[in-house]
Amino acid sequence: MASNKEMIEEIRQKLNVVNQSLIDPDKFEDADSDEIKQIHSYVSMKDSFTPSEITAIADSLGQLRQ
Repeated sequence: MASNKEMIEEIRQKLNVVNQSLIDPDKFEDADSDEIKQIHSYVSMKDSFTPSEITAIADSLGQLRQ
């Protein structure tokens, strides 16, 4: 099973985040793994995202950040 850090890195790559520091994998090491898994599986299933989806995903991740 992937660590929070690995899942966050994959989410960040898939979303093609311009400012990589906004989603810093190191800040999610102690975050709720189930929440990150849910976001990761959602992101993994899709090929593209609308700007509002990216904002919603980033907001969700922001709430989980330590």
